[in-house]
Amino acid sequence: MNRLLQSLFIAAGILIAQPALAQSNSETPENLIIIVGDGMGMPYTTAYRYFKDGRGMTSAADIRATALDRHLVGLASTYPADDTLVTDSAAGATAIATGVKTYNGAISVSTLREPLMTMMDYAKEHGFLTGAIATTRVTHATPASFFTNVNSRREEHEIARQFAQQTEAGSWKFDLLLGSGSSYFRYDTENGERVDLLADMSSQGMHVIEDMDALSAQQQLPLTGLFYEKNFPFVIDDKPRLRQMVENGIRLLESQDQPFVLLIEASMIDWCGHANDIACAMHEMQDLEIAFDWLADYVESVNDTMLVMTADHSTGGLTLGADGEYQWRAAQVARIQHSYSYIETQLMDLPAVDWDSFLTEHMPFPLSSEHQAEFDRIKTLEGGFQQKALHDLLISIVRFHTGSGYTTSGHTGEDVPVYAVGPWKHEFLGFQDHTDIANQYIEWIQMRSE
Repeated sequence: MNRLLQSLFIAAGILIAQPALAQSNSETPENLIIIVGDGMGMPYTTAYRYFKDGRGMTSAADIRATALDRHLVGLASTYPADDTLVTDSAAGATAIATGVKTYNGAISVSTLREPLMTMMDYAKEHGFLTGAIATTRVTHATPASFFTNVNSRREEHEIARQFAQQTEAGSWKFDLLLGSGSSYFRYDTENGERVDLLADMSSQGMHVIEDMDALSAQQQLPLTGLFYEKNFPFVIDDKPRLRQMVENGIRLLESQDQPFVLLIEASMIDWCGHANDIACAMHEMQDLEIAFDWLADYVESVNDTMLVMTADHSTGGLTLGADGEYQWRAAQVARIQHSYSYIETQLMDLPAVDWDSFLTEHMPFPLSSEHQAEFDRIKTLEGGFQQKALHDLLISIVRFHTGSGYTTSGHTGEDVPVYAVGPWKHEFLGFQDHTDIANQYIEWIQMRSE
């Protein structure tokens, strides 16, 4: 661990003592990138460091700083505009997008339910290209909060309609939109009417693709790419995808003779946290680190772009070292090859007589006598009760073998990390609120055209 601490202290010393080394000739950034790691509280960034280097670790000296660690500059508070102190993704994203606190569930509307200007709205007013890349539905809380205004995050069809709507001047709210959720743009209403917003957008000049393999061939904006009807599969069950979307998104935005503002969301860290699925979360963190590392190199090479990454909140109350044991077994976490969701779904499709062999193949830990007895009991249950009991059992098995503890299936209210790359990173040193990040970005956007 000495090597890790030394690298972090040295990096911090360079950042504070020599900010002039990273200065640009311009007073403001040309381009702005904001990354939201949904649900990515400090327990997840810590766990990922150990997970990444702990798989073959023989001593603590084997642990090294991650690409994220090297750019850590501060912390941010996350509370919404009420006395709950624990935000949901909608209020959290609204704060980051607008600089205004609001109620949980709100998509860029105030506590009075009045529409709020987002940094993307300001960017469009001041001649910037705008874009969003997410590893979930683009109608989900975070991407929606940067481009739309609705009273409730549940109004995903309305969010899709606002994405698809051109302004009075005939322009789009965005120039680049990559993610999933095509079923919210193409569906049948309760009256049997067919709605196809993607076809409407295409007829008005929007390039629309639904195959990620086609992304690298795209040469023109505006572009909408929705690669799944609902949600992406978890990385642990599929393959990494964020860097591919980020590289192509930057390529397309950079090819235009305009500054840009880009939102990137690593969406499914949060989903894994809600499921209390530690291995799932670590693979989503790895997907994020790969994309972040590439982006950090890009930002440092161009000297006119600012990148800030934070989380909207943390999820699950993750504890590294559960049940009084002073151990968190990263190498054991790394042995898990599938999400709980995948294992549960596969088991539910099999006759109970085949469950033991399937679990032995897909869960790399022997069952204790207590866990085996519970597994046998679950085989006799029906429907939703059976799947919920299976989920709880998988959490318990992994907790027992890895020391991964969770306190909730919801969000938690602790401060979250802030990372910054670029000549203006000193603006984000130390403690701040989400709204401070937003207001700094909005100030820069407004200054660019003055």
